[in-house]
Amino acid sequence: MAFIEFEQVSYSYDSASLALDGVDLRIDQGEFVCVLGANGSGKSTLARHMNSLAVPDAGSVYVGGFNTADAGAAFEVRKSIAMVFQNPDDQIVASIVEDDVAFGPENLGLTPKEIRERVTESLKAVGLAGFERREVSTLSGGQKQRLAIAGALAMKPHALVLDEASSMLDPRGRESLLGLCRKLNAEGLTIIMITHHIHEAAQAKRIIVLADGRIQLDGAPEDVLLRASELQSFGLQEPLAAHVSLKLGSLGFAIAPTARIEDLAESIAALQATIGTTDQPGTNHGLAAAVDGAIASWEPLPARKGQTGIKGTIVREVPAQSVPLLEFDAVSFAYPHPGTKTRGKKQAKRDERLSAPDAWALEEISFSVCAGEFFGIAGHTGSGKSTLIQLCNGLLQPTVGSVRVNGADLSNRASAIEARRFIGVAFQYPEHQLFAATVFDDVAFGPRNLGIDEKQIGERVAWALNLVHLDSEELCLKSPFSLSGGQQRRVALAGVLAMKPSALVLDEPVAGLDPQEKRRLIELLCELHTVEGLTIVLVSHEMQDLSRLCDRILVLNQGGMHALGTPESIFTDETALRKIGLDLPDRYRLVHALDGQMKRR
Repeated sequence: MAFIEFEQVSYSYDSASLALDGVDLRIDQGEFVCVLGANGSGKSTLARHMNSLAVPDAGSVYVGGFNTADAGAAFEVRKSIAMVFQNPDDQIVASIVEDDVAFGPENLGLTPKEIRERVTESLKAVGLAGFERREVSTLSGGQKQRLAIAGALAMKPHALVLDEASSMLDPRGRESLLGLCRKLNAEGLTIIMITHHIHEAAQAKRIIVLADGRIQLDGAPEDVLLRASELQSFGLQEPLAAHVSLKLGSLGFAIAPTARIEDLAESIAALQATIGTTDQPGTNHGLAAAVDGAIASWEPLPARKGQTGIKGTIVREVPAQSVPLLEFDAVSFAYPHPGTKTRGKKQAKRDERLSAPDAWALEEISFSVCAGEFFGIAGHTGSGKSTLIQLCNGLLQPTVGSVRVNGADLSNRASAIEARRFIGVAFQYPEHQLFAATVFDDVAFGPRNLGIDEKQIGERVAWALNLVHLDSEELCLKSPFSLSGGQQRRVALAGVLAMKPSALVLDEPVAGLDPQEKRRLIELLCELHTVEGLTIVLVSHEMQDLSRLCDRILVLNQGGMHALGTPESIFTDETALRKIGLDLPDRYRLVHALDGQMKRR
C-alpha cells in the first residue's frame, strides 16, 4: 500500500455538488508532489482528506495504513502529516513566536529540552532565527507564513502538506521554502505542495492537475507543463518558456518544447547563430519578431503603456507630473518593543538609529505619487511595505518626517481623517475586512460613517458593486461570507470604492488567487485606473504584475529605499534585485538568459 492512498473518494460540502468526484490517487513515501488547479477545483479539499480534517462521503483514504475515517486513528494520521494552510492566521495560536512553534511539540508530550531544540531548529529552517520573543502581531504576512511552516516542521512529520503556503512569501521566501522542501524531501520527507505558481510546480517530481473535483493530469513536470491548451482549459497558465517554445515550433522554427527559460534561451541563441540577419521569415530578424509576438501573446494583459521586445526595450508614456497627491518626506517609523513606550519625535533624531528596545521599520523614505499614476511598491518580506501603506492615510503616524495628502500634513488629526476620504486602503486578504451580515451593509459602512443619507448610500452601494462587476440586485441581501473567495475580494474592494477615493492603495490584492481570477482582478484595476481615473498604488511580490502595470516602482530593502524608477530601470540590474530577495519578471529573465547565451558564443 502507498503511504497516502485515495480509493474512489467523493465528498460534498452541501450535498448538492461534489468537491471531490471519484478520486483515485497513490502517493508513495518520499515523493515530492505538486497539486495545481483553479480556485474551487478541489485542491484544499483533497489536502484536508490527507490528515482527517475531512473524511470521504464515499470511498476511502489511507495514510500509513490507517483509514482516516477511523476516529481512533486520527491522532496517528495527524502526527504523520503536518498541514500548512494558505492563511497563516488560521493556525497561529500564540501571541509570541516561540510559544506558537512550541505548541505542537508540547502536545506530543516532549521534554522541555527537546521542545527548545525543535523550536530553534524550525525557526532557523524558515529564516526566523532571532524572532523567538517577537509578538506575532508585529510580523508581516510573509513572516507569519514562515512561522506557520516552522510550527509544522517542529512536529517532525512524515509528510508536509502545503496549501498555498507560499502565497504571501516574497521571491526569496518562495525559493527558500522550495530549497527547504527539496532538502527535507532528500532526507525522506514526503512533500505535497498545493500552489498556483508554475515555477514551484516545475520544482516537483510529479504534478497533479485537479479540475471539477477530478484528477485531470498526472505526470512529470516536463510532460504536464507542456500541455498548454489543456492547462488553459482548466483555468491555469502554462510557463512562459513552454508557451514561447511551442509557439515558435508551430511557426516552423527548430526550437524544442521546454518549460525552462534557460533551455529556451540556449535553443534560441543556437538558432540565431545559424541563420541570417535579413527581415525574411525564418531568419534572425524573423526569429526575434516571432519571440516578441510569442511573449506578447503569453502575457495575461496587453501592455498598458508599451510593448516589450526581445531586447527588453519599452516605450512607456509616463503621466506628466502634476501636483503630488501623496508625499513622503524623510519618513522613518519605529514599532516599540513589547512593554516599552515609543520614543517621541523630539527624542528620535533622523541621523541616529533608535537603540533597543526600539527598531526602525522604515528609514528615510522620500517619494511622491502624482494623480493619475499607477505606482508600484516592491520589497522582501519585512522590508516595510505594510507599514508604509498604513502611513498613507494616517492609520500610523511617522516617528520622524511627514506624510502629506493633497498638501495636508497627516500629523494633524483632522487632516488624517479627511485623507481617508481620498486614500482608500485594501489590506492583505481584503476579504478579512468584511464583517457585516449582508453585502449591502458591508459596502455601505464607509458612506454611512461619512454621514451620507440612505438614498445616496443605496446609490453608492449599487454603483460600487457594479463597478467591480458584481450584480447589486442579486447580492445585496446575501451574506458576504457565503460568496466565493474572488467575490469576497471584490465586495471588500467595493466597500473601499464606495467612499469614492481619489486613490487606491492595495496590499497584495492578487495573493492566493488562481491565474484566471487574478487576471480578472488585474483587469478590474486597469479599468478603475484608465476609465474611472483612480490613482493606484500596488504593493506586490509579483514582479510580473509590477513590470506590466506600473509607471514607476519603489523598491524597499530592510526598511530603506533601494530604488525608485520606471520598470525598465528597476529590472535592468538582476544581480542587485536578487541580492535583496527579489527576482525578475519572466520576460526579463528570458532577455537576461538570452544575453548571457549570446555572450558565451
